[in-house]
Amino acid sequence: MTETVKAESSLAELRAEIARTTKEIVRLVGRRNQLAQEVGMLKSKASLPAEDEAVEDALLKEVVSECDRAGLSRTAGFKIFQVLLEESKKAQGLRQTSSPMASFAKAVALQRQGVKVIRLDVGEPDFRPPRRVLIGCANALYGFKTHYTGPRGIPELTTALREYIARKQRFEVASEEVMATPSGRFAVYAALACTVGEGESAVVIEPNWPAYREILASLHARPLAVRTQLGDAWNPSLEEIKDAIRPNTKAIVLSYPNNPTGNVITPSLFREIVELADDRDLTVISDEIYNEYSYRPCPSILDKPPERFVLTASFSKTWAMTGFRVGYAVSSRETIASMAKIASLTVTSIPEFIQYGAIEALNADSDVRRNVRTMKERIDAVAEALGQIDSLEYLKPDGAMYYFPELKGYRGTGEKFADHLLNKGVSVTPGSSFGEYPKFFRISLGQPKEVLLEGVKRMGELLV
Repeated sequence: MTETVKAESSLAELRAEIARTTKEIVRLVGRRNQLAQEVGMLKSKASLPAEDEAVEDALLKEVVSECDRAGLSRTAGFKIFQVLLEESKKAQGLRQTSSPMASFAKAVALQRQGVKVIRLDVGEPDFRPPRRVLIGCANALYGFKTHYTGPRGIPELTTALREYIARKQRFEVASEEVMATPSGRFAVYAALACTVGEGESAVVIEPNWPAYREILASLHARPLAVRTQLGDAWNPSLEEIKDAIRPNTKAIVLSYPNNPTGNVITPSLFREIVELADDRDLTVISDEIYNEYSYRPCPSILDKPPERFVLTASFSKTWAMTGFRVGYAVSSRETIASMAKIASLTVTSIPEFIQYGAIEALNADSDVRRNVRTMKERIDAVAEALGQIDSLEYLKPDGAMYYFPELKGYRGTGEKFADHLLNKGVSVTPGSSFGEYPKFFRISLGQPKEVLLEGVKRMGELLV
């Protein structure tokens, strides 16, 4: 028998064994899903919590040990574990966190029927973009600035961003460390995609914007929720953050001022979290979209950057440019290059003429000051109105553009309250959209003061 024939015979045997092993793995996954389904049924009958993080964490440790024994990389083990976890949750029929878009869709459907709805659900300010932004876009259009650009933005915009950051935050950014992004949401997505891989995890402090969870899920990564409470003024515990970190954790997501609570974390606690991230070799992703809308000193990741960080921000709130879809990110040149590659693969670039409008926005300081002042007036007016409703408990926000009240004595969830309130012509977002907060709801202050006060009045009438 020639060496070639021997090799072919051995290959055939090995391939047959691989096929048998693969089929056995599939059979075992199927059996695992059957067991998970039975677990789900028992939990439901006994009214037990749908998810048990302690059980998942214990299993993850066993996976790590088994990977080490089997000579399999932990990264591969994390991926396998995440797939199995996702399949188990599907088998158990676990309900995902509701999306703010559900409230949005209900309100829009009523409006299309001709019903007048006071929209307190949309996180969008009613301010107009600065006039100079519109002129900048128009001039660029008439100048035929309508072509592809580089994925990081035109040099004029990245230079303007560097100058803006130096002026506002006294931080010098190299040209390779900043990029303009097609929306702040894209900046967050790309930051997480470049930081947290399949089967890995990131710490998210809740309540918070649901996109962080949704993005991590789309990456087949696990969000590790640290749940803050109204009674603690929505401030996270450093110990709870430490306890949340797992062997596969790669990042901590910070977002202050916070959506939906309006909380502004203290600089000292922010610094402790950043130092913890450095100690554990984690990347800090700091979403600073509401930084200008802060009514007490709000820390920034640029105050004293950790070893690994990504700052994300947007033009949407500060300059009322939601429909323009422009954001930006600051990080290491390696991370920015990776984020730019994602932009190139997906959207190519921000429309060229919009980038010229964004340049103008960065110098529209008087418009920003007016918007910030107006939002503070709304916060104060709504605080006085909410204070007349005994069945609501809340904290007055220190920033952003939201209230996040808790329902006291109301027989139902925030979702039920939102539905009842919609029947009175007012739309809000249930607290379940932002984490495990079933008795809360969010009020957006993106309407004129008199409209906000009418909406709060109808809340009071429903809660009598």
